[in-house]
Amino acid sequence: MGPMLIVLDHMLPDVWPAPEGWIVVGRVGSRALAYDEARRPYLIGDGEPEALDPAAVNPALLPAVDAACLRIWPGGWVHALPAALGLNTRTTSRDRIAAKGLSPNVLRVIASASSHDDAEAMGRLLSALAHYADTVSDGPGEGDRIEDALRAAENAADMLASVRRGKTSRPEG
Repeated sequence: MGPMLIVLDHMLPDVWPAPEGWIVVGRVGSRALAYDEARRPYLIGDGEPEALDPAAVNPALLPAVDAACLRIWPGGWVHALPAALGLNTRTTSRDRIAAKGLSPNVLRVIASASSHDDAEAMGRLLSALAHYADTVSDGPGEGDRIEDALRAAENAADMLASVRRGKTSRPEG
């Protein structure tokens, strides 16, 4: 068997059911790649879950992460990914991903954001919200800072709507 080809993809739970607490992050061939609560990889989709060797999965994750992240951040993801998701840059370095993989939840977010036609716009939104939460908000906890960023995003959307829906030119006459 050749090297494993992983595609990070949004996997609908009703199509790809997984055991409670597992995170489905993409596919390998016609089966889904999922992680159990202990972050062990499995293939699911045909009968019982098949355990995979992390030493085989992790190196195959790197091209999958690269392809998905370049859809989200076409200008480069090496700095954008850790900044947007609040991760240590060492955690998201190419050699570290190939050796240790990434958190299944991080893989799920990458898969979801990259799976749609608006992937680049989603990357900009993730980066902007994270930037606001990290640099402007003074909330005591991560959740508070994200809530501050969401309120700021709603305020910004209201500002845009007031200009884009309203008349912006001077009255005639």
